[in-house]
Amino acid sequence: MDLRGAWGTGTAWLLQPVSRTQLTIARLRLASGLILFAFALIHFLNNALGLVDLVWMEAFDAVRYALWRSWPGSILLYGALVVHMSLGLWKLIRRTTWRMPPGEALQLLLGLAIPFWLMQHILATRGMSLIYGLDDRYANVLRNMWPGLAVQQTLLLLIVWLHGCLGLHFWLSTKAFYPRAAPWLLSVAVLVPTLGILGFVESARRLEATAPGSSLTAKEAQDLEQLTSTGVTVFVVIAAGVLLVLAARLLIARIRPGFFITYAGFRTIRAHPGPTLLEISRANSIPHAAACGGRGRCTTCRVLITEGLETLPPPHTGEATALARIGAPANVRLACQIRPSHSLTLRRLVAIAEPDPPGQPSDPYRWGVERRVTVMFTDLRDFTALSERVYPYDTVFLLNRYFELMSEAIRTHGGIVDKFLGDGIMALFGIAPAQGAGSRDALLAARAMQGALDALNREFAATLHQPLRMGIGIHTGPAVLGRVGAAIDPGMNGRSDGALTALGDTVNTASRLEALTKEFKVLAVISESTLTGSGLALDGCARHEIKVRGRRKTEYVYAVADFAVMAEGSVDKQLTAGSVPA
Repeated sequence: MDLRGAWGTGTAWLLQPVSRTQLTIARLRLASGLILFAFALIHFLNNALGLVDLVWMEAFDAVRYALWRSWPGSILLYGALVVHMSLGLWKLIRRTTWRMPPGEALQLLLGLAIPFWLMQHILATRGMSLIYGLDDRYANVLRNMWPGLAVQQTLLLLIVWLHGCLGLHFWLSTKAFYPRAAPWLLSVAVLVPTLGILGFVESARRLEATAPGSSLTAKEAQDLEQLTSTGVTVFVVIAAGVLLVLAARLLIARIRPGFFITYAGFRTIRAHPGPTLLEISRANSIPHAAACGGRGRCTTCRVLITEGLETLPPPHTGEATALARIGAPANVRLACQIRPSHSLTLRRLVAIAEPDPPGQPSDPYRWGVERRVTVMFTDLRDFTALSERVYPYDTVFLLNRYFELMSEAIRTHGGIVDKFLGDGIMALFGIAPAQGAGSRDALLAARAMQGALDALNREFAATLHQPLRMGIGIHTGPAVLGRVGAAIDPGMNGRSDGALTALGDTVNTASRLEALTKEFKVLAVISESTLTGSGLALDGCARHEIKVRGRRKTEYVYAVADFAVMAEGSVDKQLTAGSVPA
């Protein structure tokens, strides 16, 4: 524990948390939250069965009862509830600024509202069961809640569900699969509570028609009301204590001696010990990237410390692991994990998430978008030797003519030219979400490029000593699309003047496949992921299993000598197989 500071150990715990426990605390909050979300999900599914029949609800509830009312289940559930609430309050106590993204603020408000709404539900079910031995099966619970507590119960379900979904979103937002899965997960997130609430209302109405009235006696109802009032009072006292500690912490932080944080090329601000560097940035309206919301689950908030590094404690396990994954040097730290207590000079290393200027259309690629795309690399074979035999001006004319025809074939089939690489081209397909991954467009473009090259050879037959030959590599997979290569230019309405490009393993693999055309002595090498997604077939083309350098898993590819064999259909299962290193 780092207890540095002029205020000594008596108040240091309010201002400097134990950094080595942050990763453990984060994992406990996540694990307890997942347990509670699983309980809520099962509860909603149980309610949804009310659309079918009350008998089905009771049957499913018996299974749910056996799971959560057993001693292991009870310890797991209520332990998760206590841990999650306690760590949530602890996080609230540690907060040093109320500036936060809207999604985080909504999740915080929902989390604070849940205990007030949940208290009566827990006491009316498990509490009354333990105190009076009441039967809290679904039929009795529905009779006690309908219709007086129907609105309150529905709001409680929605608050708990939305709070949990926001937590899952923040957790999964940094995962590679999440952009593709997000639309499906959103559908489930809407469908589950809708069916659950409809099932609750429908079963309660049916039950009211057959057995109206509450199952509680007047004495039991009075005791329940008293228990609820006492429970809410206890929680209000706890919440007031938390707010008091929070206010004291903020006051102490303000009157402690301050220091200066200098953002290179931007401005210098005065800060106080306690908050993280990311919180300091937010509190002073300094744009600072943080894709995971400052939860230590990414490295986008990283900064380069140019002065004052020696005043920071060494990175704890979680921060050190994250920085090691990107090969960061010792003077690069995560802004969401360090809590400066002395002056620092630093530089933000990731594109600063400033809002788009008012009235200007937003650029979705400004900070990077992960998408499944198709990447194509092309290269002219032996062009250096060929250019030595013709005049330099003829070489320039020929190369420009080649780029013109190839670019036209790419754009005609929905692709964009990423960049020209000497006598090569990098092109992207599937940039627009409506195009899918663009694998079909890429193969059709490659066929058109082959035809364009034949036309170019006829056009320059008198000039060339031998026909032009090219190699094409095409691969489909996830990549990050973003504008890279230049800073934001205020004169361009806040847009970057960097070109749109793709980054990631998919790009590297496509480049490797283009290089393999030399080894296979073919026009193109196509990955199986591209061919499978295109709905096209390459009859008679050899199928090879390769191992791409830097990757553990192997890749199946198809060697194409002539795109004339391409036709509608599926992958030919009778293709010959080989194995070569890549």
